[in-house]
Amino acid sequence: MRRTEPFSLLAAIVGVGCPAADDSDAATDSATEAGDVSTGATAGDDGTPPSTGMLQCPAGESCTVVIAAQALDDRIDVFVARGPGPTFRGSIAMDFKPNPMGDNSGDNLDEPFGVVLDGRGLHTLVGHYPMRDAGSLLTLPHEFFAALEPGTRAPTSAIFDGNAFTGGAVYTPLMEQEPIFVARHASGRLLVGAFANDLFAAESAWTTPGVLLVIDPADPTNFGVRSLASVGQGSCTGAWGVVWLDDGDTVALSCDGDEGVAVLDVSGVGSGTPAEAAAAVDGCVADIPFVDKRTRYVAPDGAGGFLVAEGTPVFSPDDGRLWRFDGECAQKGDFGAFPGNLFEIREIVATTHEGSPRWFMPSGRSPARGIHVVRDGATGPEICAVLDDLDMWWTTNGGAEAHPYALALDRAGRGMTIGAGPPEASDDMPADGRVLWLELDDSVDPCTGSPVTSMVDLADAAPAVDPADPGTWRRGANVVLIHEYP
Repeated sequence: MRRTEPFSLLAAIVGVGCPAADDSDAATDSATEAGDVSTGATAGDDGTPPSTGMLQCPAGESCTVVIAAQALDDRIDVFVARGPGPTFRGSIAMDFKPNPMGDNSGDNLDEPFGVVLDGRGLHTLVGHYPMRDAGSLLTLPHEFFAALEPGTRAPTSAIFDGNAFTGGAVYTPLMEQEPIFVARHASGRLLVGAFANDLFAAESAWTTPGVLLVIDPADPTNFGVRSLASVGQGSCTGAWGVVWLDDGDTVALSCDGDEGVAVLDVSGVGSGTPAEAAAAVDGCVADIPFVDKRTRYVAPDGAGGFLVAEGTPVFSPDDGRLWRFDGECAQKGDFGAFPGNLFEIREIVATTHEGSPRWFMPSGRSPARGIHVVRDGATGPEICAVLDDLDMWWTTNGGAEAHPYALALDRAGRGMTIGAGPPEASDDMPADGRVLWLELDDSVDPCTGSPVTSMVDLADAAPAVDPADPGTWRRGANVVLIHEYP
């Protein structure tokens, strides 16, 4: 079965989050922690780097780690974009329901997706394990990485013997459908968003309210569950993403099943039991007044509010819309339009130029694929430029098309990583997706000139794609995470 919805987090994924309040060896994590919401990054903590193993960074040095979740290939890849040592630091296979010769159809897909790296280790949400309709959280401790030399391709057997998890891995079944989005709270607890519907099914079947989980990594089995069936005076069906809107009090989750965005007060998540903390979460819902649209991608605006892109799930001649809302779910100004051929928006990541908000917005599955720059215009949010010096990277080394999926910025807004892969990945065929690293000149307004000063494909340092070795295939990267030491 081919999965057709776009794969990308906050930066993620992929949202942005807050500075760590505990775990003294935790570093900064631009896809899941936030202090400066203008860059989608964090002010950080003491950031003591590991001295040995796959993630090692020598004392006194700075290292920028890029973690790429190859969701379709059931694997995590690790790179170092800045700092001494080899670029490719290794990979960890997470093929718990084995894919014969890479075939991830049916129930074979495990799908590692949302990732957080903190003082305990790497937390990874696995969307379809133990079952296709029930995901889990897997934590690999720092001791596991310390035992792996740079360049190690750790097989699944290093953490799973076919029946139980080994190697220090901590496995927590969450028993929610599509629990694939994560952000880290200042308390150290994890906020996990679950879409709670079958993304392989028709959109008309997406009728279940989303779910927010509150998980304490010190005791992950006793997590709290907050249904989004009732949020203030509204509800949120098909929750997508967990995005920080400020320095630690408020997150947003888009509601793709009923076209809106839920804004949640999570200031109390560190208090009481996880169940008590989850029960205390509430907020409001910003409604998008058009049905049958995609409203998955949200980014902070630096003022406590957010930008959200509204488009169509398939190619359409109709324009999409860009909306601004404040932290109370009230619309700010007029909406802006963007061309309908950008129908699949895959991420929005916030930055600034001279105090004014800018957003980077990848799009794919059309000839207009690329990284688009958004700003506030005279009549609403608008696309002001495209980073067209990236065009050369939208063809892979093997001559196939690559479309950007995921994007993250470092904490200063001077480094960017982009995950790119085929527009329609096959269930059982190789692909050579990219994990790009860009250095940026933050003095350049991306609306008027290119901020890109250098570009490299980190994946070029990884093992070459071998059609006979699915452990080398790159059908993403679908989620990217930047983690900086110190």
